[in-house]
Amino acid sequence: MRKAVLMTLVSVCLAYPSESSEEKLWSIHIEFSYVSTSGNVRTQTLSEKLEIKREGRVHRVFLKNSALYATQEGSETANRIDASARYERLFTKRFFGFLTTGYERDKFSGYEYKLNGGPGIGYDLLKTKRHELKLLMATPYYYNKVENDGVDNYASARAEVYYQWNIRENLKFKESANYLVKLSDTKTYFLNSETSLEVKVNSYISLGVGYKVAYQNKPPEPGIKRTDTTFSTSLIIDF
Repeated sequence: MRKAVLMTLVSVCLAYPSESSEEKLWSIHIEFSYVSTSGNVRTQTLSEKLEIKREGRVHRVFLKNSALYATQEGSETANRIDASARYERLFTKRFFGFLTTGYERDKFSGYEYKLNGGPGIGYDLLKTKRHELKLLMATPYYYNKVENDGVDNYASARAEVYYQWNIRENLKFKESANYLVKLSDTKTYFLNSETSLEVKVNSYISLGVGYKVAYQNKPPEPGIKRTDTTFSTSLIIDF
């Protein structure tokens, strides 16, 4: 299953024409973090995040991965990994369509894993030197393996917002949020938000703090908490 997701990520990255090599198309963002979590997982450990972007004049690709793992006295206390890919095709200067796919695994969320994929549309509402604001709407299909209860697959609707404020040349604020709802049962919905502040040390290195909230209104099993939070302090590398 994971091999299929990785092949999809590579296919998305290659499935469009090349653009001018004179532009700086690629950027890589890496975070190594010390995190403190609460909710279904209560631990303090290390985590990693990787983001790869290719932003051309017409074609754009966004690849993301993050992982968190911890043990205590020989037992797992955290085991979370996710990977996603999004290919965007601009139709005007600001309006675009996209295809998205993702894989999530969180051993303590009530799900063994989640797979999703589907189309969407988006709009770059703001794109200046100081402010960037992107809105997206998608209709992904989810295939969720539920612990001890088979499979839950469904069509969904998802709204996302990404905001970045370049406060100063060396200071950056980021906020992302999304809302996902199961179309056949609107009481099954998920809310996620991630807030971070980054201070640049030099051209490649930054320090950051972040706070992430993940909420599920209808957990798949009794005893699963609705809200998980993660506070992080990070060493960031950009190139």
